[in-house]
Amino acid sequence: MNSTHPRHSDAIADAELALKLADARPTGPATDALRERLRAHIRDLAADADAYAHSLADGRARDIAIDTVRHARAVASDTPQDPAANLRLLAKGAHHLARYAAAAQGQRQ
Repeated sequence: MNSTHPRHSDAIADAELALKLADARPTGPATDALRERLRAHIRDLAADADAYAHSLADGRARDIAIDTVRHARAVASDTPQDPAANLRLLAKGAHHLARYAAAAQGQRQ
């Protein structure tokens, strides 16, 4: 599920950076800006990711993908209690949604 669309690759690049920063520097202005970008990626990709999740034929895979989209949306709207954990969750959510959105785009082509 490689993505060529800029929003997919931007989300994945930000997610990879966030995972590195979660261990080293989970707070501060630069990390806060990254956290907001991840939230924006999740909001931007959620509809396509959700459409892909609902299109899956396998019931178990579909349920997992739907729950993944739901969880990413919830994390994006949460106020973080643990900055490092929140950054990791946002990163993983954005990464999964980018993959799902890329797959949805591939289905339409």
